Amino acid sequence: MAPCAAGRLIYKGTAWVEEHRIRGYEVGPDQKTTITTIANLLQEVAGNQAVSLWGRTEAGYATDPIMVERNLIFAATRIQIDMDVYPKWGDMVEVETWFQEEGRVAACRNWLVRDPATGRQLGRATSTWVMVNTVKRRLAKIPDEMRVKMEYMAPHPHRHPFDPTECRLRIPDLEYPPELVGPVQVARRSDMDMNGHINNVTYLAWALETVPADVYLNYSLQQVEIDYKSECMAGQTVESLGSRVVQDTNGTGILRYVHLLRRCDDSGCHELVRARTTWRPTYPKF
Repeated sequence: MAPCAAGRLIYKGTAWVEEHRIRGYEVGPDQKTTITTIANLLQEVAGNQAVSLWGRTEAGYATDPIMVERNLIFAATRIQIDMDVYPKWGDMVEVETWFQEEGRVAACRNWLVRDPATGRQLGRATSTWVMVNTVKRRLAKIPDEMRVKMEYMAPHPHRHPFDPTECRLRIPDLEYPPELVGPVQVARRSDMDMNGHINNVTYLAWALETVPADVYLNYSLQQVEIDYKSECMAGQTVESLGSRVVQDTNGTGILRYVHLLRRCDDSGCHELVRARTTWRPTYPKF
């Protein structure tokens, strides 16, 4: 097997690309990667680009020194992943990522997933991140010095993996009572990332627990859209709810579900995540 290529900056430093081999513990019963594997891979590649640009902080993660001085972090508010083909166990995948400013308080990070041997696009993703002051615990403007750096490191003109009409679409409210109720989840210490928060991918895994078994058997998850509303801490319990979205799919057989994660305590229920998944039918091979 050919070795994985080390990550590197491309396009005059405005994007980052690296290769990964799919491991056995990253696939499901069909030997294909799961959406959580893809989401984790996207996070890993994004983090590696950040390290290449800014190095590591004492806490271990990568962030610009200006952000450290001013107690600022980027927090994900939305992620959208669209997969045409899921790589299999042992396959090599190439992931390209880049980021660009999106207004005064937000940034956009994008990804393309390819087959490095053929250049075929396997998937794409986009995400929105806002700047938060960790001391005041509220949104903050991106410092002008940071905006200058970000603009310098961003592609020109800006690149987008999705047409604007395909992304940032509103996820509808979940109707009550919900059609689907998944198992109650307990946030574990092992679910926490190096920032001390429950990993973004963990919320995705919890939301998918509401999907009926027959959908997993007969459909492939084509797209997931996630809005991050709030967070939970280790030890707290999370309810996973969902409902099928009834709409005309022009005879394609596509299914859509709306998912909601909430944390309930003595003060009431608090929405953590809202998501929408799109499933395309798989056809038997003869």
